Amino acid sequence: MRRFLTSALLALGLAVLWPAGAALAQSCGGIEEPACPPEHSRVDPVAPGPALNAGSTRIIVRLLEGANDTCDDDRIALRYRIDCLRLYYLKVAELLPDNGDYLPVKKAMLDAAARLDAIVTANLDTTAPTIRPREKHKPAARRMPPIRAVTEESAAQAAAEAAKVVEETELIIIRSGGDPARRTQHYTDIAAAVEENLVILRSA
Repeated sequence: MRRFLTSALLALGLAVLWPAGAALAQSCGGIEEPACPPEHSRVDPVAPGPALNAGSTRIIVRLLEGANDTCDDDRIALRYRIDCLRLYYLKVAELLPDNGDYLPVKKAMLDAAARLDAIVTANLDTTAPTIRPREKHKPAARRMPPIRAVTEESAAQAAAEAAKVVEETELIIIRSGGDPARRTQHYTDIAAAVEENLVILRSA
């Protein structure tokens, strides 16, 4: 119940921080939601929407940092971490609107999640059980959805491929800042949080 209230307050915080009437993302593709259909990401890039603001950017950064606390741990083997990171990227995308200044971040998260999913699927260990650790490994925290493993023999190579996805996603977000100076720090902060996710994909 505590985790449910925390998630509800997080979503409410984003709604308050963004201008009234701004549409939040449809409830799909998140940690506990089904994958979004392809058309979900086909949004109007020129439609008016939520502007960048410190509060919303801080929430996004904290979510990305949460991935490090959950997915990079001695209790989670390397071969499970790619799928764990994918779930967090979907969670970030779920909370972002389909228009406005945060749209490039949403699209980057959806694309990265899809590419990580492809890596896991291509190297999936069908004999390994899924795991459901608690978020940030806190005893009272909500459990993650099932996290899949890649095979032991493919883990290192799959992690290297996933690291390239993370690095490319970081660059995409930085370049999305465009010319307006007001965007620079917001996109830089989010990109830096994405870069820190690389720790998840390092061998223990």
